[in-house]
Amino acid sequence: GLYAVPDGATARRAVLHTHGLAGNFYENRFISNLATAVTEKGVALLATNNRGHDYRSDNLRGQGVNTTYEPGGATWDIIEDCVHDSGGGAAFLAERGHTEIVFEGHSLGCNKTVYYLSETGDPRCVGVVLISPPEMFGLQEDKPGEELSKLLARARELVKQGRGEALIDVGRDVPYTAATFVSMFGDPGVTDVFPFRHGEDGDYHRLASLKVPILATYGDVEEAVNVPVAEAASLLKMAAGGSPETETVIITGANHVYWGHEDALARAISEFVSA
Repeated sequence: GLYAVPDGATARRAVLHTHGLAGNFYENRFISNLATAVTEKGVALLATNNRGHDYRSDNLRGQGVNTTYEPGGATWDIIEDCVHDSGGGAAFLAERGHTEIVFEGHSLGCNKTVYYLSETGDPRCVGVVLISPPEMFGLQEDKPGEELSKLLARARELVKQGRGEALIDVGRDVPYTAATFVSMFGDPGVTDVFPFRHGEDGDYHRLASLKVPILATYGDVEEAVNVPVAEAASLLKMAAGGSPETETVIITGANHVYWGHEDALARAISEFVSA
């Protein structure tokens, strides 16, 4: 991972960044800009790989002769396990004297961040940053080919047979195991955190559970939502009823990963986290 700290005394506040689907801590160009911007404001930043990094990854567990190998990456990612990744990152920061943590996610990392906080109520959380929160269920529903319900039925049957590690063809670039597909799309109450396609009638209970200030950002090009970004931003602000303050920023010309607009994103986030 990347751990960036400001010069001088230990920063009280830190940002914990969670990357998106098949991402990692270094590939998005805005991470470097963000690290510079927040440390200049006296705030630290930790961006790490989580167990869903890249499409496939090699993971080692244990030490010495007891070391075992486990496949990882987006293909094998179980969403509920994000509580261990976010919890571990928060513990790392707390051990280094950062008593206030702003939890930040990009893309699927937004879903994981909100899921973690809604499940744990981590008392160290003083704010949340959501960078391009996606509409995961809606995007899968819109994929050509087999209906989501049929894919889920096949995946659940494989899990029932003890074949949860079997790969299934879901008609998109990221291959999923059956267990991962069930985790990702089997229970809307877990991962359908931003159901904008349902408008104000969507189930936003996890988002509504956040009791801290929220910043949500979008570009207006190639965003991973089923509605116009202005509508998504408005619905998010409406749904975050438990937050004392929800700010939304739309960066003109930026896409889902903010190519060419990294400074604008970093500026908005650094001002929010240092307020």
